[in-house]
Parts: sequence; structure tokens; C-alpha cells
Amino acid sequence: MNNKPCPYEDAVAAAARSGEWSAELGAHRDGCLSCAEETLVVAALASDAEELTDSAPPLPDPGLIWLRARLAARERKVKSATRWISLVQKAALACAAAVALAFAPAIWSLVGKAFTSVDIAGPTLPRAAGSPILVLVGSMAVLGILALAELTSMQERR
Repeated sequence: MNNKPCPYEDAVAAAARSGEWSAELGAHRDGCLSCAEETLVVAALASDAEELTDSAPPLPDPGLIWLRARLAARERKVKSATRWISLVQKAALACAAAVALAFAPAIWSLVGKAFTSVDIAGPTLPRAAGSPILVLVGSMAVLGILALAELTSMQERR
């Protein structure tokens, strides 16, 4: 077995890539097993490289890639920064719902008493029907729950 490289190896590789063979180099290739194998390999690799460069899509604009990378980094930072805000909003929504449920029976009984004591025929309403505190607390609870739900849903849509 001969481990010495052929002195014509580089010239054969260059000729196989370009396809331009001199008479002397062609005769050497036909007589040298190492150079004949190298010619086959280089020719196969060159044709594969040609096919790949012909079928490859054009590369996108580097400015567009850079812009997308910056936008993605900014989005990750915003998501990271607003994660705790979103969690606190959800906790506040849960607390508001728990408070509303805790006071629901008392408020319901007040509303029930107010409507049972209303005399439709009378010119004046009973005092319980016009209680500003009841209306204020009820409207604040409902509006607070709706506001928290809207803020939470806005965060999730992004």
C-alpha cells in the first residue's frame, strides 16, 4: 500500500473542478488510481454544489433580520417585565371576586328589603331604595371587576 500523495493531486483536483484537462494531466489521471478516484469525488462534489447554489433561495436582507431580532428581543423584555403585573392583576381580580361573593348575601338581602318595602303607589320611595352607599359600593365592585378583567384580557391578547 502506497501512502505517499501523488505529486499531480492538486493539479488533478483543479482540473476536475474546472473541467479543463491538459493531455499530459488526462494521461496521468487515466494511469493513476488515486488521481482517478479524486477526479470522481471532486466532480461529484462540484455538481452537488452547483445544484445547491442553483436551487437555494436568495438570502433575506440583513437589515430585516436585524430588525426582527431587535423586535423579538424587545418583545421578550416587555413580556418579562409585565409578567408580574399580569399576575398581580389576576390576583386582584380573584380578590375582588372573593370580596364580592363574601358580601353578596348581605347586599342581596338589602336589595331584597329595599324592593319589598317599595310602595309603587306612593309618591316617595323608602330610604333603603335610595341608599347612596349601597349604590356606590355595588357600582364600585362591579366596575372594579370589569376593569380588572379588561386589563387582564388586554395583557393576554398581546
